Amino acid sequence: MAYLKELKVTFTRRRVDDDLLNKPVESPRQVYELFREMQDETKEKVIVLHLNPQLEVLSYEVAAIGTGRGALIEPVEIFRNAILARATTIIVVHNDPSGHCQPSAPDIETAERLHALGELHQLLLQDFIIIGDGEFYSFSEHSRF
Repeated sequence: MAYLKELKVTFTRRRVDDDLLNKPVESPRQVYELFREMQDETKEKVIVLHLNPQLEVLSYEVAAIGTGRGALIEPVEIFRNAILARATTIIVVHNDPSGHCQPSAPDIETAERLHALGELHQLLLQDFIIIGDGEFYSFSEHSRF
C-alpha cells in the first residue's frame, strides 16, 4: 500500500497596531516598525512577508532561524509558501544579532539571487531589510535592485 501526503498549511496570528497593517506597505520603515523586536533576538531570524498586487500583507512566515552568526537562506524556502499564499511580491526581513545593519557580502549575494529568481518566477522581491540595534538597512532605499 502506498501513501499520499496531504499538505496542511496552518496559520497563527500576531497582534500588531492597526495603523501598521491595514494599509499597503509603502516604506521600509513601516516593515521595520512591524518587526523591530527582532533586534533583541540572539539568533538570526529570517522572515518573509507575502504581499498582494496592492502591496497589502497577506501573511508572513519565519523562513529560517540560524545561529548568532548567520542563517541559511534557501530560495525554495523563501518562495514555497509565498506561492501557496498567492503572493505577487515578497519582502525578506532578517536581523543581525551583532546589532549592525550594514549588509555583509553573503547578504548582498543572497538578496541579488532572490531578486533574480523572483523576476524569473514573476514573484518579485520588493525589498531585503536588515534589522540592527535601533536601525535598519533597506536594499530598495539604497537602490540595490
